[in-house]
Amino acid sequence: MRTNLRRLALLWPLVAALAACSPRAPAPPPPAPAPSAPPEAPAPAAPAASAPSADRERDAVLFTHWRATHVAEVDAFEEFLVREHVAAVVPTYQLLRSASMWKECRAEPFQLPPAVEWPAVRDLLVLLRELRKRGVLLDFEVVSAYRDPRLNKCAGGAPGSSHQRFAVDIAPLPEPEGARLCRFWREEGKAWDMGVSRYPSGRIHIDRTGYRTWGASHRRASSYCLE
Repeated sequence: MRTNLRRLALLWPLVAALAACSPRAPAPPPPAPAPSAPPEAPAPAAPAASAPSADRERDAVLFTHWRATHVAEVDAFEEFLVREHVAAVVPTYQLLRSASMWKECRAEPFQLPPAVEWPAVRDLLVLLRELRKRGVLLDFEVVSAYRDPRLNKCAGGAPGSSHQRFAVDIAPLPEPEGARLCRFWREEGKAWDMGVSRYPSGRIHIDRTGYRTWGASHRRASSYCLE
């Protein structure tokens, strides 16, 4: 018995040394952290509001429907504008808007001027392009243009209204633009044969059928350009 105990005492240091040298199983890796929620995407910016149209009914959609029954005529008109390098001045659907009273007069919402008047269209577009280029008019909308004699009479136009050749009425302008337009008319309008008027509604009439101005009374003295 003592002999066995003595042998165990001698072997114990050897067993301890071997245990210390034996490789240990690696500790399990720590658990992976839970994935964090992705950052919330910012809300998309609201689109910039465009200026409301002065004539919401006679828009590009209505023009598309109207054009479907006047394809050849409108195509020829637009080809003329392209040849004359004025196609980008005013959208066609605005340029062909007839009188604002088209419904009351049982007329069409859009009307093509006869081909003989197309040079007058070109000449007026050249003026409008110059006014935009010079910063006189920044952003304008044509609300009425050519009227045939019947529609002109029904809409209350003067017997000799330049709309029967070609003229435009544009939506009311901010006061600074209106003042710049009058200054241009006073200083350079004669060279352009430019006519300017402002209706009681605030709409501005522009044509190239003679250097003149008038106002609510249809007389020169009532023109806002002479105030």
